Amino acid sequence: MIGASAAYSIGATGSGIKVAVIDTGTIDNHPDLQGAFVQTFDVCADTDCSGYDSNGDPITTTRQPDDIDTGGHGTLVSGVIAARRQDNYATVIDEGSGIQGIAFESSIISIRADSPGSCARTGEDEGCNFSDSALVRAIQYAVDQGASVINMSLGGEIDANPGLENAVRSAAAAGVLVVISAGNEAEPAIDDGMGNITPAVGGEPTEPAYIAGQDQSLGRVVAVGSIDLNRAISDFSNRAGNDAKNYYILAPGEGVISTGLDDDIMAPDLPSCADTTSNQCRDTDDVPDYWRVSGTSFSAPYVAGALALMLQTFPNLKDKPEVALQILLDTADDYVDPDLDPITGTAAGEGVDEVSGVGILNLIRAFSPQGQQTLDFGAEKVSIDTALAPSGGAFGDWASSSGAFNGLVFQDKYERGFVLDADTVSARLPMDMTGHRMVDFGTRANWAAGETHAVRAGNLSFNWTQARLYDDPSAPYQEDPESTFQMRYSFGANEVEVGRGGSLTRLAPDVSLLNEPGVGNAFSTGGAWAKFSHHLGQGLVMDFFSAEQMGRSQSGFRFGRDKPRWSYRFGATFVEDANTALGGSVQARFGAEDQTRMTAYALEGAWLAGERWTLSSGLEMASVDLPGVNVNDVWTSRWSLGASRLAGPGRLSLIVAQPWRAETGSIALNAPVGIDASGALIHQTINAGLTPSGRQVDFETRYGFQLVGGWSGETAAVVSTSPNHIAGAEEESALWFRLSTDW
Repeated sequence: MIGASAAYSIGATGSGIKVAVIDTGTIDNHPDLQGAFVQTFDVCADTDCSGYDSNGDPITTTRQPDDIDTGGHGTLVSGVIAARRQDNYATVIDEGSGIQGIAFESSIISIRADSPGSCARTGEDEGCNFSDSALVRAIQYAVDQGASVINMSLGGEIDANPGLENAVRSAAAAGVLVVISAGNEAEPAIDDGMGNITPAVGGEPTEPAYIAGQDQSLGRVVAVGSIDLNRAISDFSNRAGNDAKNYYILAPGEGVISTGLDDDIMAPDLPSCADTTSNQCRDTDDVPDYWRVSGTSFSAPYVAGALALMLQTFPNLKDKPEVALQILLDTADDYVDPDLDPITGTAAGEGVDEVSGVGILNLIRAFSPQGQQTLDFGAEKVSIDTALAPSGGAFGDWASSSGAFNGLVFQDKYERGFVLDADTVSARLPMDMTGHRMVDFGTRANWAAGETHAVRAGNLSFNWTQARLYDDPSAPYQEDPESTFQMRYSFGANEVEVGRGGSLTRLAPDVSLLNEPGVGNAFSTGGAWAKFSHHLGQGLVMDFFSAEQMGRSQSGFRFGRDKPRWSYRFGATFVEDANTALGGSVQARFGAEDQTRMTAYALEGAWLAGERWTLSSGLEMASVDLPGVNVNDVWTSRWSLGASRLAGPGRLSLIVAQPWRAETGSIALNAPVGIDASGALIHQTINAGLTPSGRQVDFETRYGFQLVGGWSGETAAVVSTSPNHIAGAEEESALWFRLSTDW
């Protein structure tokens, strides 16, 4: 009903956590409670305890050492928390197995505080009397003995004496979580039919649970109400009320099976099973039994045990125990009932309300990551989605492909540590980054429909292009698109070119409908470039070039040769990008800034084959550095193959290309791999490969043509397989068609 298996599946047992049960004492010979108790204490064993006996008469006496609780209330409560489930023990539930408490490896401090002789044989706390003074001593003892959680399955009418409430507040101030049953006093209003109405009772928790919502309780005190097996609030359960509703939670409190005394003690008036065939009989042994009980007394230990699981599983919460409780409150199932509650006269609506408080305890949600989930790599915390998302560019999905993130420890909004299943997270993330890869067709169309002019004077030529501007009447101000230009000057064996926009000339073919983020086949509008060429004779050529745009720069040289039917170039390019990791994101997920430094070595050529075909190709290999992170041996490559020929009134081109892709390399991560006893993350250096899972290959065909009457046109189609080098990513495609003439 509360999803405890979710906690057990990540190792929660309650081991090492002390839970103080302030109640009617416990027996020490129940098989399922063997090893559960670390201390037992009776506050009335050496001090007079005043109160009332089971007949309601006042008493003041000291308890005798051999006096045991004949009602078994404390034993039942302890079993809900810490029963060990001893195998091969015959029970009334299932032959061959016992029961398991919610925090079945927690340690119980059993503190007996009931007034001597006050308990009836009912198994209910209403049959026992607890004086405030005895409870104050019990609470202080629990704090002194190092209890992390105190369970108080008891309560009474709210009175003017603040002693008990102050003791609870003192325990909270000492860092102890206090769990208190809300009470079993709820009764609806009664109308005798003659105009006499007895008001409903139980609209708020009893003393001391009613202080759960007060500021002085520091968020470390919780009141617990009861639900039945159908997850409906129990008729008898005190409601949350207005003051405590934010610290009131519901847990199972009907039909709860737990460890109890032998039926010879708890039900001596029943006939022996040897003498009757009735199911209502006492067994023939003297071994402690199991009992099915109801009451908020048995709801509270579910929450106390859940807190023990929380503190053991997430040790960072021990220094801020109120957060452990807040997690249970935040993750509770909202309890909604549109019918008016017979006790409060209001409906249990959505959210926190005075009927059900925060709702029903849910450990599936409580032990699942909540809110923002981050990985701490030392410099800065990053979200899991950011850390594992495809990087784009040359590195693709290296984070998930490397497998290095599997098993790391991430934290949720409460700074709890969980083991990361990176494969599962990666599977739900987007596999491509389409919006960053296609060219802007609107901008492309505006340039295609713009104006181009050229002039020539001797060895000097100059041309410029102005894109078309579409006026937007709804925009108060629009900038004109920046024009591009190119100027060339030849003198002797030398040639100088400068420009803005356009592209540095390459022999290798480029795909025109896809961008290559971070590097680009061309520097678009706004990018400035310069090129110096020197002809050495015999067709030998030496080029030096430089270009810059928006934080990206490149410079380099080429040597080669030009002949009537073929040309080639080889050389090096030095690239710096201040905005991306070779077109994607790597450093940003570890708290640094994405940037790239790259030295690329290129070989490219073109060949006129026969009368019509021109073949071209290029290959670049580059050594890459990613400042801000520790990377080793990062090499990337890109290549392209092209063929073009005259066909009819135009030229047909076919291109196959691979954009920049990481081929080798690794990154050393200061990765979170565990949490120590104090709750601090344990970091370890892990080497993760930077190569992506797939290889992007682009196929493009385009045809440019001239028609009669000054008309011209261009059509192109591109298909990109494994976009962003992610294996299994859906193919992307685009079509382009332009038809134009002068007006």
